[in-house]
Amino acid sequence: MKLILALMISFLATLAGAATISSEGSPTLREALAEVQGLLPSGYLDRVSGAVTVRELALNTDVHFRTEDLCQIEEGVEFGYARRRSITISKRLIELAATNTRTFSCGHRTFRKMLLAVLIHEITHVKDNAERISTDPDFQRIVGMKRVQSNSRRAVMNRNAATSADPYEFKNLAESLAVNAEYVVLDPEFECRKPATARFLSRRLSVPLRGECRKSYRVLSQSAFPEDNYSVSVSIDPSRIYQVHYLFAGQGQSIMSRWGHAMFRLVICAPERTRVGPECLDDVSHHLALTYRANVTDPNLNYARGVFGGYPSQLFIMRYLEVQQEYTKLDLRDIFSVPLRLSRTELAEFVDVTLERYWTYQGRYYFIDNNCATEAAKHLAIALPDAQSRLIGSITPLKIYNDIIRHSAELSDGSLRGLDRDQLRQRGILVESMFPRLNETYQYLKPHMPSFSESSLQRFLRKTSAVDRLRDYEAFAGAVQELSSALRKEAALRLSFFERYLAGRFMQELPRRAMEKVERDDALRRELSNLGEGLRLLTLQPWEVVDARYGAPTEEEVESQFTRFLEARRTQVRTSTERQLSQLQSILEKPHFEAELAEIEALRKTRKLTSDLIIQVNQ
Repeated sequence: MKLILALMISFLATLAGAATISSEGSPTLREALAEVQGLLPSGYLDRVSGAVTVRELALNTDVHFRTEDLCQIEEGVEFGYARRRSITISKRLIELAATNTRTFSCGHRTFRKMLLAVLIHEITHVKDNAERISTDPDFQRIVGMKRVQSNSRRAVMNRNAATSADPYEFKNLAESLAVNAEYVVLDPEFECRKPATARFLSRRLSVPLRGECRKSYRVLSQSAFPEDNYSVSVSIDPSRIYQVHYLFAGQGQSIMSRWGHAMFRLVICAPERTRVGPECLDDVSHHLALTYRANVTDPNLNYARGVFGGYPSQLFIMRYLEVQQEYTKLDLRDIFSVPLRLSRTELAEFVDVTLERYWTYQGRYYFIDNNCATEAAKHLAIALPDAQSRLIGSITPLKIYNDIIRHSAELSDGSLRGLDRDQLRQRGILVESMFPRLNETYQYLKPHMPSFSESSLQRFLRKTSAVDRLRDYEAFAGAVQELSSALRKEAALRLSFFERYLAGRFMQELPRRAMEKVERDDALRRELSNLGEGLRLLTLQPWEVVDARYGAPTEEEVESQFTRFLEARRTQVRTSTERQLSQLQSILEKPHFEAELAEIEALRKTRKLTSDLIIQVNQ
């Protein structure tokens, strides 16, 4: 539908008569303009009425434009500007394009090519003024706007200058369009480095993609565990993806998770599969989860920063099984994996958005209105036809899930409305949390354990301590012989299962407990801050691991840099982890943490007790 609309607009514009473009400048400018007109599609200015003129002029900022090094030009130097149908180009730039033939390592590499780029940039402004391409909702979603705007002068939320060919693209939507137009016309690698933007510009500007570069579908698998972070690269080649699912984690207990969490799941087929089909649903160890999150590098989460945009919003790519365990085992939250109805072309476009977002996007996270749900909805809307994307009009993960279920005939693989939990589980959509099993175990053990006095498991989890449980377990171990053999074995297995969960939960909550006490001691706060600095060494950004020229790296850049990174990483992880453990031990020895140390000691004794009990009942 989008393509049909663009073709209709182009046809009507042709009937109205195209603008002519002429130059009043030097031979260098006229030659460059002629070359640009040959590079741009015919009819590029069809919807611009009247003549477009290009002239050269000594601009006010030319006095600061003295360097002959393309990579050392001062910030704020203008190369040109467009006013209505009049384009003005810097006289200094034209002189350097004629006389300086050096090749540089930045930007467009030469002053001659820079002149071509500036002409394309300003001509695109003239085109955009007539056609309002920069306010197209899909373009806004791709480049990173908080919400769709009608004003092309609004700043772009993405601020990741490290991966930008020219950070001037972040000034506003109009400049973002013009900067990217330069590269899609002049750089054959652009369609591999910014594939979603390239698709959009090819469609709206009628610029053909040349297919001269080798796109890399490799991304670096991230993890909540520093030692696993970026330990492997994985491919998201769309030809090996069976389906994309909307992955919804149910409501949690914390303020930030009250409405659930929105993600995507890539159902990737195992390498040995010769056919991409339903059997790939069984290859869960190869599936990936795409999750927009606030990138929190502080030792503790600051809720105010989360509300007011103080954290970057980024796309993380993690192993699906790790994410599944995070929510179902540690957070005790159900997850729902709902297949999305995407054609193979739409799936490929979804992957292009994923690549570009993963390697280049760093927006701002707002808990209310630029969160995991709004980011996921924008991501999906780029690949979906307009009629389908309009069916998802929510800003919370739960409501997006409800939208997809309500319109499952259009958005999923069939009608899902009215299915109960058993039916959702049988169809593989629902993965239940451990809560039912844990609750059953709690109720089973409760009559035997005096400290298991709370009526509900949730209240018990908030109040229990390993020290109290150890006393109960020691008494229970002494009386276990009074039970029958079958009951002894069942009780021991349930106790071991329950305690393994509680020990893991305690270790997960230990940093939060530490932060609750840190304000009492300035020295302790400094030590914890140093520990945070160590953790940041293990949580690099993808673009710090593989430093691409700009945008997503090519296959050659991934190959050459990631192997070297892994070799250095092994030593860095080992050294940094040892240093952090030493720092953590020093922190825990402070008087503030006597209770936590007692808990850790009780957990050690409990682990030995439960192991001995398992051996005893099996003899």
